[in-house]
Amino acid sequence: MKKLYVKLILSFVSFLAANLWIINKGVAKGAAKFFISPTVEETIIFILLQLLVIVIYCIYPLTIKKSKIIYWSVSEAFVAITVFFWGIFIVGPIWFN
Repeated sequence: MKKLYVKLILSFVSFLAANLWIINKGVAKGAAKFFISPTVEETIIFILLQLLVIVIYCIYPLTIKKSKIIYWSVSEAFVAITVFFWGIFIVGPIWFN
C-alpha cells in the first residue's frame, strides 16, 4: 500500500504542476516565449502529464491488481480533468480555434 500512496501523491503533484503552469500562463495572457501558441503549449502540457502518469507507474510497478486499478483510475481521472477543464471547458475546444 505504501507504493500506491507514493505513486498517487506523485501523480497528484504532477497534476498540480500542470494546472499551475496553465494558470500561470493564463494570467500572463500568452504562451511561453519558446512555444508557437497557447494551443501548442497546452497540448504539450497534456501529453507530458500523461507521460508522467506512465513513468510514475513504470518505476517499481504495483503488483496487487486492486492497487493497479486504483492508481490508473485516479491518475487518468487527473489527466481527464485537466484536459477537459482547460482544453474544452475554459477556452472551448482549443484544437478547433
